[in-house]
Amino acid sequence: MADRFPNPVSPFPGWKRHVYRLSRPVSSEDIQAFLGNEELYTRDTASGPVHIIHKYGLLEIHALVGEQYIEVWFNPEKGSYPSEYLDALLASRF
Repeated sequence: MADRFPNPVSPFPGWKRHVYRLSRPVSSEDIQAFLGNEELYTRDTASGPVHIIHKYGLLEIHALVGEQYIEVWFNPEKGSYPSEYLDALLASRF
């Protein structure tokens, strides 16, 4: 898990990072469902392409298809809202 998201770099100053273990591996369909109307970015890594999903300035989700972990960056200044939004988002797929 730790080497799946090497060299973590905050997308914005002050954002916090968490790595979440999911109930099953991430699929391409999950990526598309999480994406919604947001633009998808990818970054090539030694572990494969990391899919980066920005969610309305609240969250940035990094996911590898086939992995059971995701890396999530969030803005702590938004209070508990990013965490609640992530919980609802994950509950819709996992």
